[in-house]
Amino acid sequence: MGRPKRIQFAGACYLIALRGNNRQDLFVSNQDRRLFLSQLKAYKDRFGLKIYAYSLLAKSASLLIETERPNLSAVMQALNTQYTKSFNAAHGTVGHVFQGRYRAWVVDKSSRLAEVSRWVHLECAREGLHDKPWRYQWSSCAAYVEAQNREPLVDSDAVLKAFGGSRLKQSVRYLQYLQDHPAVEGETLPIVAGVAVGDHDFLERVGAWRETPAPRPVPVEAARRIIADIAARRGVSEEKILGRVQWREVSVVRREAVHRVWRETRMGVTELARLFGRTPSAISQTIRALEDAPASSMN
Repeated sequence: MGRPKRIQFAGACYLIALRGNNRQDLFVSNQDRRLFLSQLKAYKDRFGLKIYAYSLLAKSASLLIETERPNLSAVMQALNTQYTKSFNAAHGTVGHVFQGRYRAWVVDKSSRLAEVSRWVHLECAREGLHDKPWRYQWSSCAAYVEAQNREPLVDSDAVLKAFGGSRLKQSVRYLQYLQDHPAVEGETLPIVAGVAVGDHDFLERVGAWRETPAPRPVPVEAARRIIADIAARRGVSEEKILGRVQWREVSVVRREAVHRVWRETRMGVTELARLFGRTPSAISQTIRALEDAPASSMN
């Protein structure tokens, strides 16, 4: 039996659990945590995410995020790939860093957002790392209880608006909310059917998305328009860009076209390989090289 499809739709909110491979540390050092948060910020901007809460322990990470488009799989694949590459480079290791497929539960944000944010923020307490979660350095909790210092990564307003009108009142009441509902061993979230945090009515409302593939945001015709635009701007014919010519000036333009089509249409590697007449491996190498290059070198 194949793996169940993700529930993906525009505006979906998810609780995501990441684990280190073979129960090993996902974060060996604080620098790893800083790197992960930096990459999370980059993908927040790139994919239009909302980051409601996060918690980074040693062997695991939890995220409460909302996707602007039905693209959770693309977001997590990008984050997994980039962090794995950076982690292995930093520690001289090879292979997988994350344990298998990440776990994701779609959250009823109309009624469960505060509850799940609390769950994420109390992880450090449940693991015995800190009895005052708002003082744990590697979670978003401080962004909720500190009225003055707002963390750019964290979108706390959607949760805090239920706790009062002013930021000061919101922060005080959220802190009290955590203190009134401390971490309890064995505590669980209201997960239904193993896929959603909410109730059965919520699951029925979103369940249809499991069977419906996420719509492609841009059709293949858009890729052709992008290639035509690059060909006109760079003075290289579309035939050469899509052909087998290996001249340096053509190869540079072709790499630009591959990267721009990938970024703007989210076409898969196999589709790109078919469009440009290359192997999937060659397309992947081109994308990785340009993603890792300094911004100035892409201009």
